[in-house]
Amino acid sequence: MLSEYYQAATRAAAVAEKDWFGIVKLTGTERVSWLQGMLTNDVQKLPPGLGCYAAHLTPQGKIVAHMHVIVDDDAVWLSLERAVIPKLLAAFDKLLIMEDVQMADVSEDYSILAVIGPKAAAALESWIDEPLKLVGKYSHRKVDDSRIVVSDIGYDVWLPRGKADKVLRFLAQSGATAIDHGTWNVLRTEAGIPVYGIDIDETTMMPEMGEAGINYEKGCYIGQEVVAKVKYIGHVNRRFVGLTLSSAQLPELKSPVRKGGREVGYLTTTLFSPRLNKPIALGFVSRVAYAPGSEVEVVSNEKVLPAVIVDLPFKV
Repeated sequence: MLSEYYQAATRAAAVAEKDWFGIVKLTGTERVSWLQGMLTNDVQKLPPGLGCYAAHLTPQGKIVAHMHVIVDDDAVWLSLERAVIPKLLAAFDKLLIMEDVQMADVSEDYSILAVIGPKAAAALESWIDEPLKLVGKYSHRKVDDSRIVVSDIGYDVWLPRGKADKVLRFLAQSGATAIDHGTWNVLRTEAGIPVYGIDIDETTMMPEMGEAGINYEKGCYIGQEVVAKVKYIGHVNRRFVGLTLSSAQLPELKSPVRKGGREVGYLTTTLFSPRLNKPIALGFVSRVAYAPGSEVEVVSNEKVLPAVIVDLPFKV
């Protein structure tokens, strides 16, 4: 990661091609009511122009896929990691019986650009030549044959694949710096955003990630019983957390986390944070250690590295 990329993304405007993300389109008259029984969040309450974060679970409460749900007048769109789309569609296909719902992986039809930074909105307004008029995370609007979505860190722009290069050039001329995947990875880690296949997978229970993306008042959905029991009766045995390290050494992925001589977790993402000027990590730790401020040890390359559990997102 080049320092000028990070500076652009945090002080000006930056743009990254999110080619590792894809899009699923759902149509049909029963798309919303059917999806309501598939996901952890309340889709039915969303009017066109809004969206939410949600996940599809196994009956045991494990994450099959997590996604951003975007509701439109004539379709529902799911944005998620490309690598997990075949698994999600296979799971959905088994649960689709007689409902009027059609699903399509349209990832090849679109390019997704992440536009990030305090001047990102101005760059996009220069492109569309009018105010964005977007309020709230996952709100979105169509711009001709494209779409702008308020994302977890900035905006995602969905473009017909052949149009992406032209828009990239325009945003660059408007002052946005093109950044690489590594810089985006630093930004999403500092924001505490997990990536499926890296931080979470089919062994992860949704409540282990906290309460984001879970609606406890909606009707039944697959895995709801397990999720509800965790909240109202029991607890999770581990939690997804952030860690800051006082050592300059960057620990290896999957490095074990120890407390009081016992192994209590492991790391899923490790990198150097320009914002905190120290190594940081994401990972899972057990109940005995996941309170913010808990002092733990990370064991990497036979070295013991002091670390502290922190709330996400990371704060200076």
